[in-house]
Amino acid sequence: MSFPPFQRHRLAVCSATLLLTSALGLAAGPATAADSPQVKHYQIASSALEDALNQFGREAGILLSYDPSLVAGRRAPALRGDFSVAEGLQYLLRGSGLTLVHQGDNNYTLSKAQATGDADGTATLPAMVVSGAAVSSTTEGNNSYTTEVTSSSTGLDLSIRDTPQSVTVVTRQRMDDQNLTSISQVLDQVVGIEANSTSALGSDGISYMSRGFSVENYLVDGVPRPTGIYGFTEETADMIAYDRIEVVRGASGLMSGMGSPAASVNLVRKRTTATPQVQINLQGGAWDMYRGEVDVSGPLLDSGRLRGRLAAAYQENDSFVDREHHEQQALFGVLEADLSDSTLLSAGFEYQDFNNQGASRGGLPLFYSDGSYADLSRSTNSGTDWSDFTRDSLNLFARLEHQLSDRWQLKIQAEHKSGGYDESLGYNYARWIDKQTGAGGTLYMTRWAADQEITAFNASLQGSFDWLGQEHQLLFSAFHADYANEGDNYPGWYNGTMPVSLPNSFEFYETGYWPKPDLSATGGTFGSDVKTTAYAAAMRLNPTNRVHLLLGARVSDWQQDDWTKTAAGAKTTTPVTNENGVVTPYAGLVLDLTEQWSTYASYTAIFEPQNEQDISGNTLQPLEGNNYELGLKGELMDGRLNATLSVFQLQQENLAVSLGPGFVTPNGAQAYRAEAGAESEGFELELAGELAEGWQVAGGFARTTTENSTGDHINRYIPDNTFKLFTTYEWDQLLQGLTVGGNLRWQDEAVAEDAGPNGEDFVQDSLFLVDLLAKYRVNEQLSLALNLNNAFDKTYYSGMQYIGRYGEPRNLVASARWQF
Repeated sequence: MSFPPFQRHRLAVCSATLLLTSALGLAAGPATAADSPQVKHYQIASSALEDALNQFGREAGILLSYDPSLVAGRRAPALRGDFSVAEGLQYLLRGSGLTLVHQGDNNYTLSKAQATGDADGTATLPAMVVSGAAVSSTTEGNNSYTTEVTSSSTGLDLSIRDTPQSVTVVTRQRMDDQNLTSISQVLDQVVGIEANSTSALGSDGISYMSRGFSVENYLVDGVPRPTGIYGFTEETADMIAYDRIEVVRGASGLMSGMGSPAASVNLVRKRTTATPQVQINLQGGAWDMYRGEVDVSGPLLDSGRLRGRLAAAYQENDSFVDREHHEQQALFGVLEADLSDSTLLSAGFEYQDFNNQGASRGGLPLFYSDGSYADLSRSTNSGTDWSDFTRDSLNLFARLEHQLSDRWQLKIQAEHKSGGYDESLGYNYARWIDKQTGAGGTLYMTRWAADQEITAFNASLQGSFDWLGQEHQLLFSAFHADYANEGDNYPGWYNGTMPVSLPNSFEFYETGYWPKPDLSATGGTFGSDVKTTAYAAAMRLNPTNRVHLLLGARVSDWQQDDWTKTAAGAKTTTPVTNENGVVTPYAGLVLDLTEQWSTYASYTAIFEPQNEQDISGNTLQPLEGNNYELGLKGELMDGRLNATLSVFQLQQENLAVSLGPGFVTPNGAQAYRAEAGAESEGFELELAGELAEGWQVAGGFARTTTENSTGDHINRYIPDNTFKLFTTYEWDQLLQGLTVGGNLRWQDEAVAEDAGPNGEDFVQDSLFLVDLLAKYRVNEQLSLALNLNNAFDKTYYSGMQYIGRYGEPRNLVASARWQF
């Protein structure tokens, strides 16, 4: 007997599945996909829906039969993590218009989706919309140091290999393994990102550099924060609320439009889970550090159509620096509701509260007045005992995701964030002091405080279409935000009331004692109002299976007005920036060389309104330039390992360069000048993911040189060459349950130019830092870990320019983590 092609294909699929099921002896008892408690781990790459279903059926041990015409031409998202049969299949079928029909025992078929059941009365599984972020992008539970999908570069959901820029994703697993609980700790570990921390966390002396320039672009779930306005960045954020951190090095014009070409940092929040889970993490460590975390998630209704998550963290610790005391708390909650089989509504809040008491805005002198290097203790504190930095915020957010079809999705986001900062500053600033008498320091005192608000809306339409026999991706987005900043005027050194010469800095360092002056508001207020609107489009064209062209542009309006108001209420408004219709183009080309390797090239323009002022108080002209990048990317080990080699060049005009200590604007801020023709170039090599079963790795090498228009090297206090590598290995036989790991960081020499009394340069030699990890899984619920940081107790500066701040000495953190 012969069969037509259609029937032959259908029978082949069913027969192959039956043979495999028989061979595995999976004639199990009468469990159903809807009620089976069995959860298995899956690693299924994004592929044709038919291939994904067949792979899932083999691994789950089920018999899945269907008419091939139902799945023809459809694709399934990547499936990574722990799922029951119902969760896994429903996710693979998401947006396909198909549903799963249980035929008894382990037998299932597919049919077109119906609201309640099939006409013959056969029960169908209730539709489940798994969290709107694809499992392939959500990193929680994937036990990996990489992810398959990121959208932080272009807005399109692309694999790291298909993204024509350098992207680092710090996953939830890596944050847990390295004990990275704050965004500052995360950025310290990212390839190509270097900290320049000349003062305590929470002050304006904390900065991060990438490709020679300051990192100023922060986004949360893709919603950008304004650049250049103090207090709006996320530099003190606790990681309890976040699934992963995505860092795009270079300009990301399609996402932020107007922003620094250094890098953008996107903090991506956690989502609810389809199954109940409870996580408790307790930590204790050096300098009386105590931290507790609780994270509860799961369905709130039997149907699973309403899910919730609540997470909280509290941390308190002293520091290796005398008198510093840090306290931080964070609370995060989200609800997700399946309004229909294709519509997901989520809403939540995020609260962050940060306080650093006894901390200093200034670092320590690098030189004594005789020109010799200063040898102050690492515990030396240049701040008063009453100094403190406080930041708090409450963010309310909502998101609606609607699957218009199996190929198009609409997403609408809204958020309102309110909070602010309050800093009482008292610190001894000394570029150099007398080695014998301690003379040469000046005490600066003031208060900075402001209330801040963000109201933002973002809408995007993303999908795919067929043209000339190929599938292509398209994205449209619209964004609007209002940023407001308002604060009182306080007395300070910039109006000449409080700079005090210290007769002996050594005595001050011992106690930090100085009477706190009256820092009450002096009358009058100041502020900034920013309104920005942007429209963007991005397209990924696939002329052939191996050639992929990305084209896009963002059109932005940006209006910023600064204002002051006297105590009598007279208001003066000063326009700072009024830019309309600024076009930021983007172009990228990806060429698939083999099944695993691709080469790419990309270009984007740079345009960033600046808040820095010259010595006369005039705002610098916007930063403009171009970003070019070439690279090679590999997706290895069935997508579990990503490798990137990139070569880049940045060209900028009007780069803000500090005039140095003593040069301030009329309002007391640091004065700058505009550097013409600054250029940065270099290369980066990065590896992230699984080298072999149980062996994870993340890290790489970066080289950057930055020069001005005359060819002089600038920003030499940031090392040109850096290397970072973190790796873990989980034993599976002899020492089952044990994971060991290590972290190596190396940098070449860094130079603080003209830091000495006679114009001497301060040189920090090349440096190796080693961290160690040991983790033991006692059982399925409990694991214990030890993190030893700076294992060889190296003395070094974590930031330096005209002054410096030491990096952390050797310290140990112990953790106990329960998961239910």
